Amino acid sequence: MNEISSRYAKALYSLSLEKDNLLEREDQAKQLLDILNDNEDFLLLLSNEFLTIGERQDIAKQVLKGVDDDILALVNIVIANHRTRYLKEIFQAFISDANSYRGVKEGLLYSSIPLDKKTISRMEQAISKKEGCKIYLKLIIDQTLIGGVRILINDHIYDSSIVSQIERMKRKLLRNEG
Repeated sequence: MNEISSRYAKALYSLSLEKDNLLEREDQAKQLLDILNDNEDFLLLLSNEFLTIGERQDIAKQVLKGVDDDILALVNIVIANHRTRYLKEIFQAFISDANSYRGVKEGLLYSSIPLDKKTISRMEQAISKKEGCKIYLKLIIDQTLIGGVRILINDHIYDSSIVSQIERMKRKLLRNEG
């Protein structure tokens, strides 16, 4: 994460603590991040230099109806300062700050097949015990996994995929031969 994104995120974080609405804003930031990840064209439109800053801000206001006023103000400031390319990082940094404040970590759960909420919840509970804090996992379907799952939390990887199990057996066999 770069310094620019971090500064904007810290400003929103501080304001959210001051107004005591960190959880609500974190939920909205997650939704906005999903929108930005799913709609690259929206981000390109907000960066389009052929439109005036006011036109881009009006588009953001129309698309982001119902979003917290301070978050919309942040988006408008980012647009006005020609830093739209940092929006994703800003929201990621804000979510990370909010999670740290609450003692929560978010991770990615890679699986070759869709998993139900109950299974994901059991995995979250198991990893929470190992990590010593509350864990939330986001499921990502990864067709390259033959089977099993891979969980990534910050820089820590829990890998129970078939490929990694085969690799561990291979290393063990090679050690026993040598």
